[in-house]
Amino acid sequence: MPKVSWVVTSNPFITMRLTKLFTFLFLMVIALTFTSCSEDDDSNSEDVSTFIRFTIDGTDYDFGNIISAESLSLTLNGNNGEGLTDPGDTQISIFLPVEPVEGTFDFQGTFDGDHKLSFSSESLGFDFDFAEDGSITITEISDDFIEGTFTATITSEDDTTINITSGTFKGEMF
Repeated sequence: MPKVSWVVTSNPFITMRLTKLFTFLFLMVIALTFTSCSEDDDSNSEDVSTFIRFTIDGTDYDFGNIISAESLSLTLNGNNGEGLTDPGDTQISIFLPVEPVEGTFDFQGTFDGDHKLSFSSESLGFDFDFAEDGSITITEISDDFIEGTFTATITSEDDTTINITSGTFKGEMF
């Protein structure tokens, strides 16, 4: 029988990247687990789209039909891929309290706090990095949807900084 051994590294860069990867995968599993469909589908009802839109350095991003999930927080997830099995190379997640209220709130740069934004982009060199500065304004909450605006500044592990501007979102409520 072959001998199995585990490699333990003391390299903090690898440990941090693995922690971020496992955290991202955990959040995606939660999003997939708690994604729900409306029970009151009505073919006569107006089709209301969900989205996250924002600009980075003059480039506009428009993620439609975003995924909303609720567990320890209300999470709105958008990406430029073809769906859940192909999330693309750029993803953004907005984390809100389970029972959000209208108003303006500062982003906290880690998992601490109620209002967070994470961003990943292979092409820009970001790997599940959190906004260390910026804010979110929740402008409207209904039984079905939550809407608002946001701005953020995010710095990657290699000290590349981006500014997200003109952010708007509309996501499903549970």
